[in-house]
Amino acid sequence: MTLAYDGTEFHGFAEQPGLRTVAGTLRAAIERVVGHPVVLVGAGRTDRGVHARAQVVSFDVVQDTDLAALRRRVGRLTAADLAVVSIEEAPASFDARFSATSRRYRYTICNRDVPDPLLRRSAWWVPEPLDLNLLRLAVDPLIGEHDFSSFCRRPRGTGDRVSLVRRVLDASWEDAGEGILHFWIEANAFCHQMVRSITGTLVGTGTGGRPRPGELLGVLGARDRAAAGQIAPPHGLVLWEVRYPSSFGLSPPPDPPKL
Repeated sequence: MTLAYDGTEFHGFAEQPGLRTVAGTLRAAIERVVGHPVVLVGAGRTDRGVHARAQVVSFDVVQDTDLAALRRRVGRLTAADLAVVSIEEAPASFDARFSATSRRYRYTICNRDVPDPLLRRSAWWVPEPLDLNLLRLAVDPLIGEHDFSSFCRRPRGTGDRVSLVRRVLDASWEDAGEGILHFWIEANAFCHQMVRSITGTLVGTGTGGRPRPGELLGVLGARDRAAAGQIAPPHGLVLWEVRYPSSFGLSPPPDPPKL
């Protein structure tokens, strides 16, 4: 199942007792329709306030389930900020999280001297002028396999037992015009707050501050969260796409409703 959602009113993707979450809302709707418990597996655990254009979840239902009817009925039960974009049968070995080869995120910045109220839920307003050349120079050291400890929130109580090594496949900045900038990043996986930490640090670079573009390798090498910059707010971030091997035979999802 592919989902699109506005994360503003959700306390993240993962279920939490007593809180409205994407997984909790979706699971309750699916179980109401199919009449039996389901266990959801999500491709990415988006944080509170983070949006998704094409989040993917997998779950088991009985074999004769009408998937088209399931999509329609679940869509009626979820609120306007959570849409079921598509649904299809996958091979038994498919797992939305562990079968994924990469995830792609987009972060949007409104770089104007006056904020745009219509973008307040989907873009970070940064009034200081950003130098796009500096931003583009700064992303090059991020590409490849690195220990991203400087940009990640380490799970509590794990010490050094959890590896924060990730492989960034692509990272780039796009000028969409009228002061709108998009930061695109794709990796095999992301650790907690990684994209937001990278974005916030790069914004410091783009304003002419620290770190300088040539200092990003040093920030990575420090493996210390204190070496990086600020954490960008969640509302500018969108889980844009999840990629899977072609061997699963999954159809690319149709364009979801715009957030």
